Amino acid sequence: MIKIVLFGYSKTGREIAKLLHPDEYELNIIDENPLHVAQANEDGFFARHSTFNDDKLLNEMGIGEDAKILFCTSSNDSLNLFVTLSARNIDKNLKILTLIYKKEDEKKMLLAGANRTISPYDVGALKAFRIIDKPQVSKVLNLFSSHTNKLAISEIKIVKDSILNGVYFNDTNIFREFDLIFLGILDRELGEEFIFCSQGLNHKIDDEDVIVVLGSKMNIQNFKQKVGSK
Repeated sequence: MIKIVLFGYSKTGREIAKLLHPDEYELNIIDENPLHVAQANEDGFFARHSTFNDDKLLNEMGIGEDAKILFCTSSNDSLNLFVTLSARNIDKNLKILTLIYKKEDEKKMLLAGANRTISPYDVGALKAFRIIDKPQVSKVLNLFSSHTNKLAISEIKIVKDSILNGVYFNDTNIFREFDLIFLGILDRELGEEFIFCSQGLNHKIDDEDVIVVLGSKMNIQNFKQKVGSK
């Protein structure tokens, strides 16, 4: 069982927590807001309150010992930075994913010790966790925590002369060919709502549809060149 610490029971943190199945992950939650702690406990998680005056609670929650992954998902940017710095100082091998609200904060969080950053404003990591099944969650966690793999999520608009125009998703192996995870589609025939692939529908990909994929930046770029896209 993988032990995970989640700092900050924000909207993003709450969504991630719900996707970490208790049979596979031991999840410990910390928050500086007593109301958030109460909400986390009400949701069935183990949560504790801390103002982070020292590193004692981080140690108690497993940082520096058996915790493998830390999510910093507070709505307070300064606290995310502080906890990232503190946790990295305690454990050089800990995998840290930190929430950012502004793109320009990414470099700062990476310098502080985060392995990856999460943004709530794009398709992003949160929706990847929400829609993929459990074996893939482990795969995505590994991808996010890898120093060498430049993971990205990309929206790709299909053009009229694309080789995917008119193709049903279940009839193509092209996503597997480029080692990409197909997350979902904005199917213009059905409206403007994004449809996650977990809904099990075999969608036909058409001109002007937008597909969303997860994978390495290099594989996504090669995929775009292959299929032709905007």
